[in-house]
Amino acid sequence: MSIRYTDKPYGGFGPKRDDWDTRFPSHSRPIDSAPQSSRPIKLFEPDGSARWGLYHMGAWRGGENRRDPFTGRTQWVCNGTFINNPVRWASS
Repeated sequence: MSIRYTDKPYGGFGPKRDDWDTRFPSHSRPIDSAPQSSRPIKLFEPDGSARWGLYHMGAWRGGENRRDPFTGRTQWVCNGTFINNPVRWASS
């Protein structure tokens, strides 16, 4: 078997490139510009999954909407989970 040379990697199928910015919405911003307030924001992890969270006690923490069965009122509460490596954020 002879060696074939080509200018295209992986046998001529073109470059194997992962566009990381296509995983996130176009309106998302880098995590270093995220507000550190009591308002929950949508945080994106490197794989593109999104979770609601806020910055509390030196870490990004996740939360959820909980409904009070007696009054029917819904409120956002921290559920004790950590968001280890958020890379982007969006307000909605």
